[in-house]
Amino acid sequence: MELIGFGIVLFVCLGIGKVINIMARRLVFNGAGLYLALFAAFAIWNIYLSWNSTLDSFQMGYALGRNITPPLIIALVGTYFFFKFRTDKAHQLRVQKLRQSRAELSMTPDN
Repeated sequence: MELIGFGIVLFVCLGIGKVINIMARRLVFNGAGLYLALFAAFAIWNIYLSWNSTLDSFQMGYALGRNITPPLIIALVGTYFFFKFRTDKAHQLRVQKLRQSRAELSMTPDN
């Protein structure tokens, strides 16, 4: 059940990124990066809470693994989308440079 919840959070973050990128008309915001930042904050918070708990080491490890495993699985999917965004952005910049160079070539008079 937690896996579905964190999956929904990932898709909401990706949707926020998509809306921002559509409004900017170019790739500006990485929604997967937002999810990975939220996951890092969640993991740090869980580690802090488990460190300050009164559980023994086995119980603490079990509770920590049970709390962090579902968002970690979704974070692996988010990592794929994070690097996919980076390659799409690099491709967009390359296409933009090619279009600019083609426009400059068409503006120069032929000899």
